[in-house]
Order: sequence, then C-alpha cells, then structure tokens
Amino acid sequence: MTEVRASDCYSCRQNAVPEVERPPREHISDDGSWRVVHAIGCSLPGWLCLIPHRHISSLSEMTQEEASLLGPLIRRLSAVLQRLTGARKCYLMFFAEAPGFEHLHIHLVPRPPDCPEDRVGPRIVAYLNDPEELWIAAEEMDAMALRVREELVAGA
Repeated sequence: MTEVRASDCYSCRQNAVPEVERPPREHISDDGSWRVVHAIGCSLPGWLCLIPHRHISSLSEMTQEEASLLGPLIRRLSAVLQRLTGARKCYLMFFAEAPGFEHLHIHLVPRPPDCPEDRVGPRIVAYLNDPEELWIAAEEMDAMALRVREELVAGA
C-alpha cells in the first residue's frame, strides 16, 4: 500500500469527513469500500468519481473484495446515468496523477447524446478544462447526486 499522509491527499481528507456532514454530492453511495461522488471542477452534470476508502494509487492494489464490488457498482451507476442524462454510454477513466489526487479515483462519465465532436472519446476530459464559470454549481451537483442516489436505491 502506498504511504501517504491523509493531510496530503484530497480523497483521504474527504473520506474522513463524517457521513452526516457531507453534502449529497460527496455521498451519492457508500458501500464501505467505495464512495461515489460527483466530480468537482467540471462542466458536465453527472460526471461521477468512485473512490476507495483505503488509500491506494493503483488498480493492482485493490483487495479482492474491492475489485468484486467495483464491477457491479460501475454497471449500476452507468445504467442510472444513462437514464438520468440521456447519455448514449458512459466512459470509464482512471489516471490519479495530479498532485494531491494520487488516491485512486475512477471517473464514470456520461457521454451526452449531443456531445460535440471535439469532446468525444478521450477528449471528454475537456469538460475538466472549462473555465470555472462553466463548472457545475454545488446545488446542481447535489440535485444530480440525490437523483442518482434515489435511482440506486430503487434498484438500478
């Protein structure tokens, strides 16, 4: 396991916040191994991140339990996002390279039905490079988070 101080890791700090103190966007789902959140600093509603509770930096560091929970979680979330956003499909990405964000976090991104050609495929990351005034507002992230949570509970 990677050695890191929790104070140096954004995800570890967020994982340490008591559940009752987290806004909906920081607590869409939590099975004890994986916490699902709405991505910050992006301009695409429904862009989710799946974050393990343990600090790991590579997929190869997952436990068997973490790995076995991940696949079904991705499938359920993808189905929910496609229903809620009208996405044609969901993209799945993992990089975890930015300083302070080395904690494994998997991006699950709904590909909009009207996605501009310059944002299709790997270019979808352009939604993370838009100016701050285009980012999804906290209220909108919370509303999306609550809709996703409700769909998950209903049995997606």
